Amino acid sequence: MKSLVPALLSALLLVPASAWADDSAPPSPKPEQGCGMADSAFVNQDGGQVTINCVGVTAEYGGQLAGILTYVLQHRLDPEIVVAKLDEIEGVPAGDEPRNLSAAQGQALVQSLLAAKPATIAIVANPEGSEPGDYALALATRLGMAGWAIAGSQISRTVPKGLEDIHGVVLVVHDEKAPPEKAVELKKAMGVAKIFVPIISRPDLAADAAMLWIGKRPVLNAATQ
Repeated sequence: MKSLVPALLSALLLVPASAWADDSAPPSPKPEQGCGMADSAFVNQDGGQVTINCVGVTAEYGGQLAGILTYVLQHRLDPEIVVAKLDEIEGVPAGDEPRNLSAAQGQALVQSLLAAKPATIAIVANPEGSEPGDYALALATRLGMAGWAIAGSQISRTVPKGLEDIHGVVLVVHDEKAPPEKAVELKKAMGVAKIFVPIISRPDLAADAAMLWIGKRPVLNAATQ
């Protein structure tokens, strides 16, 4: 297969109808969270293009889903294997419970980084609330144990332009298609620790720079925003 099938993923927040034309009509059932194929009767899906609609999610979470789906397509991953691996990953805590780097994750991260060449990386945490900073500190501590250095010897609490609405943890580099070796090694190590970290581009960064952004805790349900 010489080319991949592109896919469009849109997060649609359902809006209840303001009124029924017929007062006797029954109310619409409350939709469940999830994603599915868009109705082909309304969307042209030929020519190798497929549209998927997701309900009950925030726009930010929808963007993360789009990134994961794109990664699966670009790397020709078997969806069944991806689902099996995702089942192994420790997900986002329920409710308002803060993110926690478990002892097993911390040990796996340190051991993986010890096998790589020590490097310097910037760590920036969202300044709103203590949760992003606490999680960033836990990660920075493990990096320090593996001999890695934090740029400026501290975790920055300012929001870089363009990252305001990005939740979760991401690696930011000059060019995501040609990331520096340290970004590749850190992504690999965090993967071993079962922490999914996508890489995104920011052209104003130096070619050899890498920044670990700790955004707000990911939110699935729009009602919890």
